[in-house]
Amino acid sequence: MDNLSDNISLQENNLSRIGWISEIHQGNHRLKIDFEGNPFGQPIWGIIGRAFTREEICIAIDNQLDCRINFLAGDLSLPILVDIYFSLLGQESLILNAKRIILEGSEEVIISSGDAKTIFKARNGSVQTTASHISSSSEKQHKIQGKIITLN
Repeated sequence: MDNLSDNISLQENNLSRIGWISEIHQGNHRLKIDFEGNPFGQPIWGIIGRAFTREEICIAIDNQLDCRINFLAGDLSLPILVDIYFSLLGQESLILNAKRIILEGSEEVIISSGDAKTIFKARNGSVQTTASHISSSSEKQHKIQGKIITLN
């Protein structure tokens, strides 16, 4: 009976682990996955276990987000990505790489760093930027257009 319970316990330990994605195959159907207790010493090819967008997988790769990895029949050589944990609490940085990035807020969007801040307000369609120093430059035309323009 002890061998049976030890075997069941071993299988349960192999069913799910925290892991990280290091690469996505060009065909978008396989991933290089590393995981806690990886006996192979390097990321191995695994499969995607549910619908993720390529962008979600790229964010997980770029930011080394924790992922939940299951294993087909408990075999550590057959990893399956089943979840990506997008919580970024305590992260030093977030990397977003895309042809186009869209940030939307139904009331406002605030982007800030230290004393610099830009607020986009939906209510009145305004953009307010405040900072200690603001610089703007252009190699070609630099256009300021408005019904009223106020300079100090």
